[in-house]
Amino acid sequence: MRSFLILALMLAATAASAGPSVKVWQAKDPAITEGETTLDGEAADIYAMCLDYTRWTQVFPDIESVIVTKHEGVDARVTLVAPGGHRDNLQFHNQPGARMIYFEDTGNSHAEVWAELVFAPGDAEHTTKVHLRLYANVKGVASLIVSDTSVRQQREQKVQRQLAHVHAYFARTASRAAR
Repeated sequence: MRSFLILALMLAATAASAGPSVKVWQAKDPAITEGETTLDGEAADIYAMCLDYTRWTQVFPDIESVIVTKHEGVDARVTLVAPGGHRDNLQFHNQPGARMIYFEDTGNSHAEVWAELVFAPGDAEHTTKVHLRLYANVKGVASLIVSDTSVRQQREQKVQRQLAHVHAYFARTASRAAR
């Protein structure tokens, strides 16, 4: 039994180290989860690429299609369609000076949800630190059914998964560019 436990721990450690480097933590505000990953490439270039919402189908496998219904300057209205048909209606108000993508989910009557992605120069030259803050707070009758612990776990999983997708996408594009 003990050798099985040691083997399981070794396999878990190997799997964890094989994945992209993503850190996730709970912010002081109990409705916010934050996370970070570091990418190869310049922050301004990666930010500009991420502003192309139609590219998100390549970055995030849980997005089947993107419908941009309005795009004026830093503001946009975008619908993300999941493979099962679920739709997220997002209102973007980006801040280019801060290299920040900010959006609110306008189609959710049971929760207030917003996120901000900041693309800052990384610690090493020619790298970018991507910082994600996700706010999700269930309200109304739904707050009686869905626990804060459940919402927190969902936020943590979402932040981990989305940053891992961003990391994987830019690792693939960097390897293609190096060829």
